[in-house]
Amino acid sequence: MKFGIYLHPQRPKVPVEQVLKKLQRAGVSYSPKEPDVAVVVGGDGTFGYYGRTLDVPLLFVGVHEHGVLGSRAKLAEVMFDKLEGALRDVEEGRFALAKRRMIRVGLNEKSTDVLTDVYVERGVFSGCMRYTVFVNENEKSAFTEHAIGNGVIFSTAFGSQGYYSYPNRLAGSLQKGAQVREDQIGICHVLPTLLVREKGDKRRTSRNLRYAVPFQSRIQVSLFRDTDTRLYGTTAHSRGVAVKLGDTIAITGSDRVARIIKMNNR
Repeated sequence: MKFGIYLHPQRPKVPVEQVLKKLQRAGVSYSPKEPDVAVVVGGDGTFGYYGRTLDVPLLFVGVHEHGVLGSRAKLAEVMFDKLEGALRDVEEGRFALAKRRMIRVGLNEKSTDVLTDVYVERGVFSGCMRYTVFVNENEKSAFTEHAIGNGVIFSTAFGSQGYYSYPNRLAGSLQKGAQVREDQIGICHVLPTLLVREKGDKRRTSRNLRYAVPFQSRIQVSLFRDTDTRLYGTTAHSRGVAVKLGDTIAITGSDRVARIIKMNNR
């Protein structure tokens, strides 16, 4: 079995030489071009990036960081200081593979698959975004939300412990973030000052800022005031992709799945 090493292209948590030493001490083979397993070291953003760009089984490895503001790496299966043992377990077959569904996210004519989440959020503009979210759940059920706020998050089940769960942390909850099932897409508005849901001929103010819809729902997001708005999570660039008045962001379930390594007894 051959192992590849994947780090954040601009901000790696550890030097690649340190990861190579772990592989050597574990006695496993390294292959930079055609690995059987991808060892992804970083935080949740790095996991999400390689999760949608690689087609081999993925071992997500977190790195302990000191301080309150350090990386949490909630999606990590093992921490870096335990990597050698995990590599030996994988080499000897002591692991399971979990298949995680992705969502497909498009901006105008370009689209990509996403393993964790994407979010549409204001950039340096100082005012709130004004936007609509149209959700077509099936032939008989559809609704539109009109919002003024900081933005909106769309999450897979796998990514729902990340940004999607921010209301739990704001409330000081020690519980895990709200769960999204594998057959759902999570939607969460970011600090809205106004949220109105329109269904049929009825329109009413909504307090339901976070919810889930069926996986094959067709979702569209558009601005109704031009602001400095960005779509984050479809590229490795930290600045995201610019969204302008007249653009359409489309989200639905994807046929692609990622294969995530789950360690036994860890």
